Amino acid sequence: MRGASRGFPYRCARGCAGCRCGGKRPGSVGNTILGHSSWGFQRRRDPLFDYVGRRFGVLPDITWGGRDLPPHFLPGNLWTAGRTWAASHDEPAFRDGYPLGEAVVPEAATAFGASAGTGGPSASRSHELDLLRRWLGLSRDSAQFVRVSGEPGAGKSHLLRRLMRSARRDGWVVAAGRAPRTGATRPFDAVVDALDDLLARADGSLFELLGATATRHLASVFPALSTYGPAPGPVDHYAVSRAVRAALTHLAREGGGLLLVVDDAHRACPHAVEFLEHLVRHPPDAPVLTVLAHRPVPAGRHPATLTDASADLHHLRLSRLPDGVLRSLLPARVGPVAAAVALRDAAGVPGLLAAPRGGAGSRSDDTGPGSGLYSVLELATGVPPVVASGARGPDLHCLSSLGWRTACAAALVGDPFLPEVVAEAAALPLPDVLRGLDELYTEGVVVPEGQGRRFRFVRPALRARVHHASGAGWRHAARDRAVAALRTAGDTLALAAHLVHAEELTADDVQVLARAARSGVFWQPVRTVLALRRVVAVTGDAPEWSLLSAKALVVAGRPDEAERVHAREWQRVTAVCMGADVVDAVVWRARALRLLGRFAQARELLGAEGLSGSVAVRAELLALALEQEQVPDAWSDGAVVDLGGARDAVSEGRPDEDPCVRFHVTALLAAADAVAGRAAAARAAVERADLLLGAVEGARMAAWLEAYRWLGEAELRLGRARRAVVLFERGFDAALRFGQGHVLAPLALGLGRAHLENGEKNSAVFHSEIAAEAAGTFGRSWLVAAADAISLKAVRELDGHSSGTPLSVISDREREIADLVGAGYTNQRIAALLSISTKTVETHMSRIFKKLGLNSRAALAHTIGRDSLHHCFHQR
Repeated sequence: MRGASRGFPYRCARGCAGCRCGGKRPGSVGNTILGHSSWGFQRRRDPLFDYVGRRFGVLPDITWGGRDLPPHFLPGNLWTAGRTWAASHDEPAFRDGYPLGEAVVPEAATAFGASAGTGGPSASRSHELDLLRRWLGLSRDSAQFVRVSGEPGAGKSHLLRRLMRSARRDGWVVAAGRAPRTGATRPFDAVVDALDDLLARADGSLFELLGATATRHLASVFPALSTYGPAPGPVDHYAVSRAVRAALTHLAREGGGLLLVVDDAHRACPHAVEFLEHLVRHPPDAPVLTVLAHRPVPAGRHPATLTDASADLHHLRLSRLPDGVLRSLLPARVGPVAAAVALRDAAGVPGLLAAPRGGAGSRSDDTGPGSGLYSVLELATGVPPVVASGARGPDLHCLSSLGWRTACAAALVGDPFLPEVVAEAAALPLPDVLRGLDELYTEGVVVPEGQGRRFRFVRPALRARVHHASGAGWRHAARDRAVAALRTAGDTLALAAHLVHAEELTADDVQVLARAARSGVFWQPVRTVLALRRVVAVTGDAPEWSLLSAKALVVAGRPDEAERVHAREWQRVTAVCMGADVVDAVVWRARALRLLGRFAQARELLGAEGLSGSVAVRAELLALALEQEQVPDAWSDGAVVDLGGARDAVSEGRPDEDPCVRFHVTALLAAADAVAGRAAAARAAVERADLLLGAVEGARMAAWLEAYRWLGEAELRLGRARRAVVLFERGFDAALRFGQGHVLAPLALGLGRAHLENGEKNSAVFHSEIAAEAAGTFGRSWLVAAADAISLKAVRELDGHSSGTPLSVISDREREIADLVGAGYTNQRIAALLSISTKTVETHMSRIFKKLGLNSRAALAHTIGRDSLHHCFHQR
């Protein structure tokens, strides 16, 4: 279905006047406009094409210059793949006098669909590019030298490519090279790679200016000048450095300026680093900008050792990208929870950005890696979740065979690791492994763990990439060696992570798994469930394992499964367990019922005889009362908990010695006072909680993350939205870090409300969508409705209350599903296409129907058609 075959008209994006296309049609997509001009090509949204594609499920072929374009150029708003320009989140929306519009995503086509490892779109490093351009301008007056540093995947190479394109457009001579990935092969390796072709194209006048002696020194290292004959005797490295500097001076003067770029300079040979040092001490008397990029780990003669004493030597350190920028790189098919997990794992590094396989809404009987929300510890140890296929990540092809084998073995063992254990897993001598670790340290892949003998990967996500990039057959044999070595080393945490997937377990292995399950409920709840299943398979189903498994399921955000376990085992549990075990079981079953919206059952359970004296039971009863205060009457099950009475019962109880428990209780009291309108008491409770917060933050707070919800709620009720954002963010980030789904939805909802109060509408939409998806996976209908209301309000405020079409009130994911419904897809086919569960599709459909006021799929298809016609008539 090509546009030419349908007779659609073509128009150039800027009009053929001043365009380099010469009136030719460079490409076509239906009657989508593909313009060919000096600044690239672009696709503008064509409503008729979009409507046909949605209505009949047909996507056309797209070609550009005889080559297929990648799929991220398919229906969207306005995509451009320009040569150099970029529109960032805070850059003017004009370039060269032409309006770009808010929907422009410049050069972002390569951001995720092709590879997230490219360093991200041009918009993500606009400030850094502006700095480089400024130094390029300063080099007109005096030569400048810039070091660009950043960890693997930070976008150094991508930034340099954009700078080179900009310099060429401005008439500069550009010489670019990189240090070889396989180690030094010749003297001045990176410099030769940058300048050899340029010297090969130079005419004889350059060498006449240099003189015969300097030319022979150049010929001793540059293959392009071999016909001139090298200088006699061994290579004089200092003379070569002087000759290269002279050549740069003449080339810059003749060409109107020269940009010398050296990438991967941390791998450069000592002679190349020596030349760069010479260039800093003796800058060329010509317009020359030298830019080198390197990773930040110094080793030997590293570019990082270059002195910063000169005013013309600059250091540009690429910092983490904000989540808002990284979020724009994710495709629309990635759900909100999966997007939040991807942003957490990327940690601001665009090269590590990739979504987990299967959205957060995808559920399976086996709660294992890849099911959606997982903890960072599950990423750093054992078998990590699998990221989306096709995401390349940082470039590790530079590693030698020894370095790569060491990296694979270290990734298999998990963070942190001992060299001796890695040597056993890799079946290599320890001295070889130590040399391999030196190489990985030089490449910025691993770093020492504190002052001990252990190492770890710079990012858990990088460890996961290396783990899954190693051969499956090799991993099968290496894992057995790693397990044996971990047993000998006594590393129970890493050992337990591997025993979850071991084929056979000894009695000692079962004890290791049991200890890991008891301690890992709040740190890695999904893996705890898997560990307990292995323990039960060997030892039989004991009440302790049933209670612990149900607790881990609640923490992981699967209260429906936890309640099934509780209902099946409750009689046996209450008959066998005593004291604190019974209280803990009651509290966590009540928490599961509260998550499911079954408030009456939760109240009845907490009000059982003999439990009223427990602080934990009283606190859970107050939490139940606070949650019921937030639930609209339409979603209430008729249960009523006296908020004042629950609050008084908690305040009259004896203070617990554990500061975490005191913080949780104080947060509950602050929220209760704020809800009741006692502002002075609420502020006093918030101040007490602030004093406790510094003493309890960290891993110890993993069991009490809901306290952040109630403290944030108190601040929000007191009208202090900015303070509420800080508290909700702390809790939300911790919930993501520990994989705790039970608090993710309410914390995300609170964060969305606080962002909306602060006028941060985009963040409000994002976090409210996270809340809706996380709550929808286990049927918390009132939370889904509240999140939809926040999202709808933020969207309307973003649109200025002047939205022209009904579909503008639904989110991008909902629009994607609506389009597929309009094309005739069933819920099952939509779920398979978007890698989400059918239940998640049904949840999205109910939200779409509610927002649009519809009650059938046919009505939705009709609305989609009308929306497309609206665009068609109003854009022409």
